[in-house]
Amino acid sequence: MVKLYTLAMVIAINMLQAQEITLSKNEKKFQKDGTEYKLSAYKTEFANPIAKNYIREGRSHKSISTVLGFLGGLMIGAGLPNALSKQQYTYNYNNYQRTKVSKPGWAMVAGGGVLVATAIPLAYLGKKKIRKGVETENKFGTNSQTYYQFQTDGNTLGVTVNF
Repeated sequence: MVKLYTLAMVIAINMLQAQEITLSKNEKKFQKDGTEYKLSAYKTEFANPIAKNYIREGRSHKSISTVLGFLGGLMIGAGLPNALSKQQYTYNYNNYQRTKVSKPGWAMVAGGGVLVATAIPLAYLGKKKIRKGVETENKFGTNSQTYYQFQTDGNTLGVTVNF
């Protein structure tokens, strides 16, 4: 019975030492075999072409999201002070007519809001695709080269573990 527990413990320890890719919290780096890489190193470190495709798509979604979010924030920041300021009027002194000068403030704020609202789902979709790529690589990737060999010789039973 002790031998059975020992065998189960060896198998459990070996399964815990399997090589798995883990993603950092901000999803800009990943760790493989104890070494930390930038996400841009996925082309050389990942073996599964499907996982590479997921990560490529996720990175492009996140890049587009960053650009759209920046432009939307810029438009909101530029349009809001203009929209909240007082209206300007031009006067015609000969006829005492006054005309209102239109200001593009609220249109810029609305356009910026649309860009930011578009950037948020793209960022979420990018993160989701990157996670799916890492999961795909872990699922179908090559784990450790450890193998077990069972040997019998008459009355004895042996297990050999090769790392």
